[in-house]
Amino acid sequence: MIGVGSVGSCIAYEIANRGLVDELVLVDIYKELAEGNAADISQALAFRRDVKVTAGDFKDAKGSEVIVVTAGKPRTPKMKSRTELLEANKKIIGIVGSNLKKIGANPVIVTLTNPVDTMNYVMWKTTGLDRRLVLGSAGMLDSARFRTVLSRKLHAPVSDVEAYVMGEHGDNQVPVFSRASVRGEETAFDKDERTEIIHLLRQSALEVISKKGATVFAPANNTANVIQSVLRDEKRTAVCSAVLDGEYGVTDLSVGVPVTLGRNGIESILQWELDEEEKRAFNQGADHLKDTLRMLF
Repeated sequence: MIGVGSVGSCIAYEIANRGLVDELVLVDIYKELAEGNAADISQALAFRRDVKVTAGDFKDAKGSEVIVVTAGKPRTPKMKSRTELLEANKKIIGIVGSNLKKIGANPVIVTLTNPVDTMNYVMWKTTGLDRRLVLGSAGMLDSARFRTVLSRKLHAPVSDVEAYVMGEHGDNQVPVFSRASVRGEETAFDKDERTEIIHLLRQSALEVISKKGATVFAPANNTANVIQSVLRDEKRTAVCSAVLDGEYGVTDLSVGVPVTLGRNGIESILQWELDEEEKRAFNQGADHLKDTLRMLF
C-alpha cells in the first residue's frame, strides 16, 4: 500500500481482514503513520488472521503481486485551479511510478489517486508496464452508487440490482441504463427517469462528503473487491480505468470500461454495446480526458 491515509489504511485493513495476503507492507511519506497503521491492523487481527503487516519503503514492494497507490493531494482552497491539483498529483505519481519501476518487477498496480483516469495513465507511462497490469479503481465505486440509487428508486434489494457505470470518473460518468437489470430482468427508463437518477447519482457522493468530510468505506471496500478478484484469479467482470488501444474507438487514454479481472490484472476488455446517449456521454468524457492530458504532457 503506497499511501495509508483514511482510504489507504481502510483498504489495507480490508485486505488483511479478508485474508487475501500473507504479507502487507504499508508505505507513506509520513513513516510514523504507516508504522501506527501497521501496528493497529496487526492488533486487530490477532485473534483472527496470521498476516504479517509492516511499515516499509519502496524497496520492500519488490516481490509484491499487487501494489495499491492512494498517494496524492486533495484539492485545497489555496489551489487556484484544477490544473494545480493535476500538476501536484502528476508529480507525486511520477515519483511513485519511478520508484516502482526501479524494483524491476511486474506487479498489478491499482491506482486510486484522483483524478484517477489521468493519474492511472501517468502511472502507466511512468512505469512502462504492460497496459493490462495498470488499472484505476473508481468504476466499481460509481457502479455501487448507481446500484444503491436504483434499488431505492425501484424498491428492490440492492443485491438484486445489476448495473454499472462506465467512462470518466467525474461529471461525464456513464450510467449504463441499457444493461441495468433487477433479478436478471432488464429495466427500461424514460428520459425523465434517467435525468432524475443521474442527478441522484451525482449527489450521492456529495451528500457523504458534506456530512463526514470524505468518502472512505465505499471506495475502500470496492477497491478491496477489485484486489480480491486479482489475487484469487476470480475472472470477474468489473469496471476499471484501463489504458485503451482501440477499444471503444479510443487509443492512448485511460478511462473506465468493463473488464475481466484475474491474476494477470486486466485479462480482457469487454466491448459492450451502448445506446446512442451512452456513446455520446462516453465520448464526451474521453474528449475531456484527452484535453486534460494535453495540459500535462
